[in-house]
Amino acid sequence: MRVQEYYLEAIKGDHKELMKLIELLVREKKTVKLTDDAAVLDLYFKPNNRDKMNKLLGEYMQGKEV
Repeated sequence: MRVQEYYLEAIKGDHKELMKLIELLVREKKTVKLTDDAAVLDLYFKPNNRDKMNKLLGEYMQGKEV
């Protein structure tokens, strides 16, 4: 499965936080591409990265519709 497929499923399922996380990684940080295998997202879901990702996602979502 590709990141793009996860993104489309997040849209269909109204999973706004997942949508914003993918947008952050693809558009802002440019660390992930929509054509990448979805396994690249595993790094960002690891428990040791949770606090940092929550902070970055909160900053990104601030001022955006959630």
